[in-house]
Amino acid sequence: MLSEIKLSPADNLSLLKCLGLLYEYQEDFVNSLYLYIKLSDPKAFALIDRYNLFASLEGDDKILRLLTLNEEKAIDLYINNTDKIPVGMVVEDLKKRDKKTKSSEVARRTKLLYKYLDSLFQMDPEIGFEYHEDMIGLYAEFDITPGKSRLMRFLRESTSYPIDKAYEICEKRKLYEAQVYLLTQMGRPIQALSLLVDEIGDITAAIEFCKEQDDKELWDKLLCKATESNKSSYITGLLQNIGTHINPKDLIARIPNGQKIDGLRDSLVKILCDYKLQIHLNEGCKRVFVNDTVSLSRKMRGLARRGAHVDEENNCQICKTWSSQIEMLVTSQCSFVGMCFTMSPV
Repeated sequence: MLSEIKLSPADNLSLLKCLGLLYEYQEDFVNSLYLYIKLSDPKAFALIDRYNLFASLEGDDKILRLLTLNEEKAIDLYINNTDKIPVGMVVEDLKKRDKKTKSSEVARRTKLLYKYLDSLFQMDPEIGFEYHEDMIGLYAEFDITPGKSRLMRFLRESTSYPIDKAYEICEKRKLYEAQVYLLTQMGRPIQALSLLVDEIGDITAAIEFCKEQDDKELWDKLLCKATESNKSSYITGLLQNIGTHINPKDLIARIPNGQKIDGLRDSLVKILCDYKLQIHLNEGCKRVFVNDTVSLSRKMRGLARRGAHVDEENNCQICKTWSSQIEMLVTSQCSFVGMCFTMSPV
């Protein structure tokens, strides 16, 4: 009977809704759910939850129909019941294609798949790890929010994707931030630095990258690129942000004679101020270190001069013997003294 129901403009929706209620009163919840989903009735969500009808969602595009009915509710239902609605079942239903499927429908299903897998990852990165390789392409296609890259969080937190495949996808779509991260993870920091300077042109990001890596070879590479580019903004950026990570003398010596640099005086003043501050910090740390050294040295000497009681069950740590006539033995705890004293019975 259900298989013969075909909705059309002439169908009486009220009668079909009544039929759904009748199935529910007769406790035929599976058929009732089928009708509610077919009618795009929100009651379907409550019915699933109330009567534990998760197993009935398999087949007939019910997964997709619920997402179409209410995307947010459906995704919450799926990610909070992965034990009853397997991740594979949802993914398979959303990936389903045939020759008659229109390109617009394919795009809609793909975006729903992205939203589902992303929500699943936000809840628990370990669930659905077998689909993390697919998620790289999905993030690259749909994660276009500037400054709030979900792709970068995914790359940092997941360990279940092939890094070379991820780099290939990001390179194709020119996702530079992701490329820099992946190149660094692949042990190719110099190529990552070249990407920051040559492709992105962000000298500030390049400086921060060198600070994080703390590699002299990277700093040398950055200095070469900045001075050879003939861009005064690069040199100004280095002068204002290198701090004490490298010797400013190395940078200044590389600047071509006669090159005009905007804000050179202010940059040099900042370098001198940074070094003056560094000297004050070093002097303060030295004073604290000396005071702690003296205090701990006195404490150690006091502990070393204390005696230790030894009973008849222990031998003298100096002579390795025990005399029955010695009532009490007092030994020095200082290993540099190395002597023992005997005391007569009281």
